[in-house]
Parts: sequence; C-alpha cells; structure tokens
Amino acid sequence: MNTPLTPLDLVRRGLNVYPERTAVIQPGGPSFTYRQWGERLYRLARAVQATVAPGAHVAVLSPNTHAGLLTYSAVPWAGHVLVPLNTRLMPEEYAFQLRHAEVKLLLVDQSLHDRVREVAAEQGIPVWVMGEGPAGADFEARLAGQDGSPLPLAVSDEDATITINFTSGTTSSPKGVMLTHRNTLLNAIETLFYFKADQDSVYLHTLPDFHANGWGGVWSPFGVGATHVTLPAVKAEAAYDAIEAHGVTHLCAAPTVLSMLTDPACARTLGRPVRVATAGSPPHARTIADMNALGFHVTQVYGLTETSPLITVAELSAEQEALPTATRAPIIARQGFEMLLAGEVEVLDTARRPVPHDGQTLGEIMVRGNLVMKGYYRNPDATARALDGGWFHTGDVAVTHPDGRIEIRDRNKDVIISGGENISSVEIEGVLYAHPAVREAVVVAMPDEKWGEVPCAFLALHAGQQVTPQELDTHVRAHLAGFKAPKRYEFRDDLPKTASGKFQKFVLRAGLWAGRERAVN
Repeated sequence: MNTPLTPLDLVRRGLNVYPERTAVIQPGGPSFTYRQWGERLYRLARAVQATVAPGAHVAVLSPNTHAGLLTYSAVPWAGHVLVPLNTRLMPEEYAFQLRHAEVKLLLVDQSLHDRVREVAAEQGIPVWVMGEGPAGADFEARLAGQDGSPLPLAVSDEDATITINFTSGTTSSPKGVMLTHRNTLLNAIETLFYFKADQDSVYLHTLPDFHANGWGGVWSPFGVGATHVTLPAVKAEAAYDAIEAHGVTHLCAAPTVLSMLTDPACARTLGRPVRVATAGSPPHARTIADMNALGFHVTQVYGLTETSPLITVAELSAEQEALPTATRAPIIARQGFEMLLAGEVEVLDTARRPVPHDGQTLGEIMVRGNLVMKGYYRNPDATARALDGGWFHTGDVAVTHPDGRIEIRDRNKDVIISGGENISSVEIEGVLYAHPAVREAVVVAMPDEKWGEVPCAFLALHAGQQVTPQELDTHVRAHLAGFKAPKRYEFRDDLPKTASGKFQKFVLRAGLWAGRERAVN
C-alpha cells in the first residue's frame, strides 16, 4: 500500500476536494477554479508527453504568472523533470544552464523570450511561448488541442528528481540541485504547518517561483484548497492592491521586499493580518516594527536550495510573541530551531561535534535528513564535497545559544546573498580576469542597507594599465546579470595572500565589516 511521496499529491487532493473553489487568480488577468486548473494541468501534461521522451528535462523561464505556476505541477505530473530558470540572467548564463541540464523543451514567458530565443535555437531546443493575448496564442492552442480529463500521476519513485534548481555557489559555474519528490513533499507539508494555511488562505506569490520552487509555495497551498494570487512584477503598489482586492493572508519575501512594503511612500495599513515568511538575511528590528504596525506578522525562516529549501524557523513562544518589538526582534533575527521535518540541523565543529550552547563558539551549520538534496546534476565531485561525512555542509558559520537557537555569524564559502539572490564571487572574478587590464581580482561581500550584502571587487592591475570603475562595470554587465555586478571597485597595488599564494579574502572582508557583530547581513 506504499505509494510514492510527491508534492503533486497535494495538488491532486486540491483538485478532488475543492473543484468549485478559486485556485488561481492573476490580477488584471484570468482566474481559475480548481476544476478549470485541473483541466489546464492535464492538457499541458499531455502536450509535454506528446513532445518529449519520458523523463526529459523541461525548462521554464517565467515571472510569477498563472502559466508559469502551471508548469510546476503539469511537467512533473507528465513524468518529466522541471528546470526553473532565474528571470534575471543574461543569454550566455541561460546557454550554460540549458546545456548543462540537457533541456529538451523550453517554456518561456513572452516578456523573456528575446533573452533565450537565440541560445535555444543554437542548442536546437523547441520553445513554447506563454503569455496573454497573441503572444501566447500558440501555447493556448497546444492546450486546447489536448484532452482535459484526469491523467494518472506518472510518479513511480519518490526519490526520482522532480526539479533541477540552479544555485550560484563557490564555483564559477552554477550547480544544478536535484530535488526529489520526497524532498519537496516534506518541505511543502512543513510549510503548511508553520504557515498555518487552510482553505480560507490566500497566498500571494511575491517570492519568485524559481527560487527553490517558491519555497514549496508552487504546490503546498493547493493541498488545503487555498487560493494562489500570482504577481508577475513585485512592486509595493501592486502587492498592496492584490492584498486588498483578493484578501491575501500569506506571502513570502526577502527582506528587501519587506523594506519596499514599509516604505512610507507606499505603505498601507492592512484591513486584516497577513503572515509573512522571510529569509535571505535577518530582518532589521525597525523593519519588523514597521511591518507589525501595518498589520503584517513576520517570521524568519532559513535554508538553502540544497535543503528543499527551509530547515529552521525563528519559532516564538506565546510569551515571546507578546514582548515589545525591540525585545522580540533580536530573537526573530536568529535562524532559530530545526523545522518539524528538517531532520538534524546542528552547529558542528571540525570534528563534527556539536558546539557548546554558549552563543559564542563558532561552528558550521550541517544537516542530515529527508530534505537534503539528491545531489548536483552532472557534478559528482561537488556532490561529494557537499555531503562529506554524511552531512550536508551549508558553509554558514554559526553559534548555538543557551536556548538552542542557531544564529549565523559568518560564511566560510564564497557566496554572497544579495536581496535573496545567491551570487558566486568566483563567477564575478572570472569575468573580471577577462578584462585585459586586470592582473588580480578578488570579490567579497560588503554590507548594504537595502540589499543586505552586495559584491565588492578588489583589483590589482597589470603594470602600466588603467581602467575606471565605470569601464569595469560595463564589462561585467556585458557578461553577467546586473544584480551580480560589484557595487564598489577598489584598486590595490597587491592583494593579501598566504605564503602559498592563496588570496586572503577574510582580510579584505574584515575591513568592510569592521565594528559589526556579524559578518553577514
């Protein structure tokens, strides 16, 4: 009687139990009941089945639209692997990811088609364009040409890959994280538990769905009959309009979006409470106070794409919830406790022993349990390093407080988390080295009030060479997405190195983070 665990079972339940309830709304666009959503899901699944071989990899490049959301259920329902792509990249970055993931079909929103048109053609990948009006007519015709009756789930193995999600880590090329049906179902269930969602919930997609499958939000609300409200462009005014028009009760967002919502020029007091989960960097006490005053209830969560993604929550007791914001905010700013289904989340020393619960002794956050990824696609060496010793190594340096709460203090991997986006410092360095004037380049994170942290480049130039920060910025932006470009360029005669010639990034970071208790933001 054992059946494979899959988040698609949550979708299946929603379709069966709530057929006449509203499943998906796109402000200014169409809305669908669960019955109508199911018909579209089955039609798209059959269209994909008719186009590519079983188990093929199908990529989606879309903002948070109803069509983009549909792919997260329909593609794996058909027995294929979905490859969500970041909407903010450059063509050559898409070319690498499409090639590395061995994509056989690309579904792209009309607004992003120009970015991938040529690279998809070069790799011989068929493209289906989604969107409203004439641009999406072919996509809608493909759906209309298929049977909309229920289609049995094509999932026979819960450990099979459901999505390959690219993440920027410590190497110059992004790694494709293989998440399984089992991983993602357990994450979706714990999301429902901590988010306290039910059939009266309305979930606003303010978090990009390509970010680790919207932290499970592309599947979990369907399981309890909740309503999805898609938001293609995340702007404060549009978010508030959607909250008011559709009775939004839940949303997820990086702290930069919270700052956007609390901007006095845009902020509005809510007519009903809205639960907010935030991750990427701890929210500032001022931001929490401002959110509370407007009617938002903020909870910090923590995780990585490799952990499906959420593994800790800044859980508060009833007594702590009642504390003044100034007292409560520092508790919320800590990553907190392991989630219900996260398995073991520990701060361990180099011998993999738990550090003392003194709030001072540093160790690395390591995880082992059902939410840890299957591995990196076509990258066994990186997989072996990440899972060394039977633990997933997050690369986040933390302490454990006397009450058991985990708090990140630093990072021992070369990744910068800016506005919720992972940025590989090594990737930026590779582009800088391609400039003829650059002899040495080191990129590290520096604190930023708006984005949490941003890249800062330290450079040594070849003898007799000159280049301006503006020229370097133009060079970087010609090869990488704009959000990856360093926000500061500092020139040195030489860069600090060890006796063996390895760059001492910690020395450069120390100057940028001086006077701060934490070396992450």
